[in-house]
Amino acid sequence: MQTSRPRVGWALGILVWLAGCSAAPSESPAASQSTVALTGARLIDGTGQPPIEPATLIITDGRVAAVGGAGTVTVPAGARTVDVAGKTIVPGLINAHAHLNNVDPALAPRDQILSQLRLYARYGITTAYSLGDDGSASFDVRHEQSSAAPGGARMFMSGVGVTPKTVAEAESTIDGHVKLGVDIIKTRLEGGPNDMKPEVYRALIARAHERKLRVAAHIFYTADANGLVDAGLDVIAHSVRDRDVDAAFIERLKSRGVGYIPTLTRDLSVFVYESRPAFFDDPFFLRGLDAYRGQMEQLGSPELQERTRKSEQAQSIKKALVQANRNLKLLSDGGVAIALGTDSGTSLGRWQGFFEHQELAMMVEAGMTPMQALVAATGGAARVMRLDEVGTLAPGKWADLLVLDANPLDDILNTRRINAVWMAGRQLGP
Repeated sequence: MQTSRPRVGWALGILVWLAGCSAAPSESPAASQSTVALTGARLIDGTGQPPIEPATLIITDGRVAAVGGAGTVTVPAGARTVDVAGKTIVPGLINAHAHLNNVDPALAPRDQILSQLRLYARYGITTAYSLGDDGSASFDVRHEQSSAAPGGARMFMSGVGVTPKTVAEAESTIDGHVKLGVDIIKTRLEGGPNDMKPEVYRALIARAHERKLRVAAHIFYTADANGLVDAGLDVIAHSVRDRDVDAAFIERLKSRGVGYIPTLTRDLSVFVYESRPAFFDDPFFLRGLDAYRGQMEQLGSPELQERTRKSEQAQSIKKALVQANRNLKLLSDGGVAIALGTDSGTSLGRWQGFFEHQELAMMVEAGMTPMQALVAATGGAARVMRLDEVGTLAPGKWADLLVLDANPLDDILNTRRINAVWMAGRQLGP
């Protein structure tokens, strides 16, 4: 699947607070077409290979032209050189399971989506793959988005999730989504009596593949995951949380190239607001205060916190998250392709921008190394979601990257120490 398509520029018309996190380039459009050399930093390329240090990264026309050790890459004559010695460069982060929704009646749907994409980019999430959204405004924004100057996180989408009841409905639903121009199909099994029957989801996946679309699925239970994978599923979009995955399951995912998105923060969000979470005082979280304030006020309600403490679902999901952590470690150790995803943008308290960094920390707490987690958020997510032009810092890729003040391989929390965000070779605003 290609990660860029002809699009036209966006009009800007969103909340005043977004001016500070606007993705307008810090240099002129003419300068953005010149060659830029970033020199002196440690560079982690998103493939899992050891860092290059010190590195030289050459960007021309928004794409990586060359990357390598300082002694192996020549800075072209006339290039603008940016000294980033002492910093760490990593690819822009990818959220493989995001959402873009119409939740604020004071803003037009299109403006809301633009604001959400800008918020993601402000936190260094330069690509957001929406697995389910509210409607046509998302398609309008996606088609308008410029690959060379996206104005916020690059956007890919499934459209509305599909759960047809019959084989005929499954086939017609896929055909309808093809006409809309989706990038993937999203479906779900909940483990209940109203789920699609196996013959229906088999027909859905087969039709999607006939139409050159891949399928991602919301699941919880091992049995549902196995049935979908046997039917040809491409991406498991949430953790398996009922029991330990076994060797046969791991091998099935590996041999069939099925990607796995754990969405640990999705489960965290179900119970963490039983009291005031510590991250409400985190300066990195609070950089999104203007966007987060309304939900923070709701989540600070003593009544809501009490309901959460008494909620059977909230308390049971704590155990499910422990199981999700165990399975992530088993799958990662087993060589399954892992992609970072958060389910952010749906429900109360699933923070677009902050939760992607929280997810990285939770993946490391579950037993992944900082390098494994960082790859899951960059090159690994790109592989799972078939994003050919982002995710790694290699010649020909879009120059979407973060400049960090500290090394995330020493401490994954250092992904929060963002010095600068670059997209298509242009540094975003403050």
